[in-house]
Amino acid sequence: MEPVWEYKWAVWDEVKARFVPTPIWLTDEEARSDWYAYDMCVYRLEHTRRDRMHSVGPAVDPPAADLPWHRDRKVRAERCRYGLPPFVTPLDDELRRIWNRHSGDEIGRLALEVQTGRYAISELEAIAAEGHWHLQKDHATLEEARKYLGRLRRRLMQELQRIGPIKWERR
Repeated sequence: MEPVWEYKWAVWDEVKARFVPTPIWLTDEEARSDWYAYDMCVYRLEHTRRDRMHSVGPAVDPPAADLPWHRDRKVRAERCRYGLPPFVTPLDDELRRIWNRHSGDEIGRLALEVQTGRYAISELEAIAAEGHWHLQKDHATLEEARKYLGRLRRRLMQELQRIGPIKWERR
């Protein structure tokens, strides 16, 4: 199998007036698609090159402790959502690596569930965006608003039925 080279990147920071390294590894194609000003304000850090298919580390570094966050954002990040402990979200390629290593066991099933949830969120966002776009028209009606909200609600109900009951304690 051919190696898939990924790198950390340096991005121009307007506030610091210098290039700062990113906490994420991206291939050249991913970097081109993520940054609209790719040629002007981004360059890859050659010394960070690694083969994506054989790397053991996460695809994203944990947040640095000295980040200049706003106070409430930092509190939210520490508390995390739904009472879960803080964690670094695995990106798509990291999920693929997990699936390739553990496709037959429960960990592979969990990776599939995470990806299915991401597809569902993307689909729900597309339904909401379509409804929002149609309702921005001057001649939009209350009936159209009900139609798009109904589509969104039906899709949410399908997803909730698929995953079953959710039981957790809110903190």
